[in-house]
Amino acid sequence: MRKDRLAVIDVGSNSVRMVVYPTTALAAPPLFNEKAMCGLGREQAPGGALAAGAMQQAIDTIARFAHVANAMGVGAVDAAATAAVREASNRDEFLDRVRAETGVSVRVLSGVEEARLSARGVLAASPGAHGLVCDLGGGSLDLMNLRPDRPEGLGQGVSLPLGTLRLASLAGGDSGGTDQYIDDNLAAVKWLDEIRDGDLYIVGGAWRSLGRLEMARNRYPLRVLHGYTLPADRVVSMCQLFAGLGLESLQRIEAAPQDRLDDLPWAARVLGRLLRLSGAKRVIFSAYGLREGMLQEHLSPEQLSADPLLASCRLTAQASAWDAENGLGHGHGDGGKLSDWLAPLFPNESVDEGRLRLAAGLLSEIGWRIHPDERPDHAMADVLRAPLIGLDHTQRIKLALAIRFRYTHKRDSRWVERYGHLIEEEDRIWSRRVGQALRLAHTLCGGVMALLAQYRLSMDNDAITLHCQPETGHLIGEAARKRLSAMARSFDRKGSVATD
Repeated sequence: MRKDRLAVIDVGSNSVRMVVYPTTALAAPPLFNEKAMCGLGREQAPGGALAAGAMQQAIDTIARFAHVANAMGVGAVDAAATAAVREASNRDEFLDRVRAETGVSVRVLSGVEEARLSARGVLAASPGAHGLVCDLGGGSLDLMNLRPDRPEGLGQGVSLPLGTLRLASLAGGDSGGTDQYIDDNLAAVKWLDEIRDGDLYIVGGAWRSLGRLEMARNRYPLRVLHGYTLPADRVVSMCQLFAGLGLESLQRIEAAPQDRLDDLPWAARVLGRLLRLSGAKRVIFSAYGLREGMLQEHLSPEQLSADPLLASCRLTAQASAWDAENGLGHGHGDGGKLSDWLAPLFPNESVDEGRLRLAAGLLSEIGWRIHPDERPDHAMADVLRAPLIGLDHTQRIKLALAIRFRYTHKRDSRWVERYGHLIEEEDRIWSRRVGQALRLAHTLCGGVMALLAQYRLSMDNDAITLHCQPETGHLIGEAARKRLSAMARSFDRKGSVATD
């Protein structure tokens, strides 16, 4: 058995899913991720029994997951059930059967526990998030107020009977009376107005499906859902559209997930009314929630304190280091040295910009395997698609564009045209400056960061100067001088070399 692997099994009202994580950090991509739409909460009356067929499908699914986890040498299995099992009159029978037939013990989460774990998962991938975490499942809508001034960054939480399956069952095919039911439940949350003008971080498969549909409908070029941010008024319009579509209309939408068609109108209805009553200004889609919150309970304090962006960049860089076994190339460990060497060029940067510049340093050799003729755009594409967390879409595009400029001084390409319009001009300038500075650094040292100690940079109002010792001046080649000049131009300055 491997103690560095954890299997999280989420026994939800709609689906049963297992994710196997390396228990080294949230930043590590899952080793296994599979779900089955068992529908435990489908056709379940409030407080009623789980259907025999749904229970059997869930038990068979958990048995398969246990078999796979054992074959993978997973050290621990953490299984949790949510609203459908929590409220079922025959929950003890179901849990006993799961334990007897699969060997897996399933804990039942309270509604507030579910909300807390979902919020912890969101915060782990989006540090500094503030607003409201909203996790929509088949049986419930779980809300947790994010409060940076409180332990774990969490405030009040509540679980409401507003899951998609629950609403469909209550409506009985007629959605006309559900709006008031949704409003009454939301109005009972007295602290909901605390997030007025703030952000909603939304979690759950049905809402993620809505986000992907919106991406497809607007031909949004970046298809990484995590961090996708939309203004509330646009989401309200989206919800009005999808809430009014019938099953036949949804089936004609190519991008609509077939296993979520029944849920989409209800998910849209809940989100639209939640936005209206809360007064939130933005919606941020999160791919991280309950399962990642469960993972947090198994991490060490050191792992919990790691910056998720930098940790995920280090893992990505480690996978692409060009000779990590022999200690050559900057690999994944020298991003800090590179960042410090370039610091004189960025004297007034914000904390967030410094963090993003360090991330660029960590990823600055990601393109070495790509043919030189294709390297700039493909390196940019790799960053856009990499499993990075701890950043929003604007930051991801800025980071990817910086890596492109690490390999070229040319500003125009189809990739820049495709994604560049999603960020501001000042962001594009930042990316070009960081990328050109990284290009100069790697030209000087060949990826061996220790060689940078022979040089230093300074900047004044007119020029950027590369300083060296008299005995090393001849080591600055033609390529380095050209790249110094190109970098200086990105700062609207001249480049010069001086011996100290």
